[in-house]
Amino acid sequence: MVSGASMGLLCAYALATDKVDVFECAYRNIDIAKGAELFYNVFFKQLLWGSISSFVSSSDRVEIPLAFPICFVPIFSVRYFWILGKYNACWGKYFRAALNFPFLCLLPSFLEHRLALDGGAADNIPLYPLLKQGDEYLGGEQFDLILVLHFDARYDYRKEFDPGVPVLDLDLGICNGFKKNHYDFSREYVAEMIGKAEQYGDRLCERLFGGDCSRETLRRTVDEIFLEEHAVRQKNISADHALSMLNSIGKFFRRERTCNKKLY
Repeated sequence: MVSGASMGLLCAYALATDKVDVFECAYRNIDIAKGAELFYNVFFKQLLWGSISSFVSSSDRVEIPLAFPICFVPIFSVRYFWILGKYNACWGKYFRAALNFPFLCLLPSFLEHRLALDGGAADNIPLYPLLKQGDEYLGGEQFDLILVLHFDARYDYRKEFDPGVPVLDLDLGICNGFKKNHYDFSREYVAEMIGKAEQYGDRLCERLFGGDCSRETLRRTVDEIFLEEHAVRQKNISADHALSMLNSIGKFFRRERTCNKKLY
């Protein structure tokens, strides 16, 4: 199972539909180096919505249950939507809402007769739906391992969850030494970042899965990795940290009995 908020939704969708190579190719072809040019392309030329339209196709099939959050206003609330199976025409509409921050999209999104916004405003790192509904898809079993990928150096899942499952919490900023080039999408820089991320992932996978993969061994390895990176992370702060702090509002208004909904 996978979940993702904001742009993380498209990453999760690429995993769930086996289209990681297509997603990577799209990133490599953006080639925008300056923040002002990036804003113009995202806001006025609707780069994000255009990317959704080209990336999500009627031939897709979601092979892994996928969850993503969307915020609703003016009565603020968050809902997690689940998709699985053959493509449904409604997905595009929900995906556009899930990536719709007012300063990123020229046109608003409306769902269920309410204004809908990017789910990252309420839950930027959506572990909640996996832990809340995971047993439904695992037949009562527990996860063997949960990987949490984000860009918030100060995030620590243990402040909110005690899942009883090994959780590897990774800030991907560590791959590039926490460079602050948040708005550099030049072809050269993107290629550099993807290369470093692949090397980092290979090292982690070797440590995690290169030997005994029992739950206790995974837990020890996860703890070792977290402690090794924790001190470095505490010396840095990432762009997503302010958003994660604001997520406390969304979690306060989250209604557990009604916040999960299936779209398939």
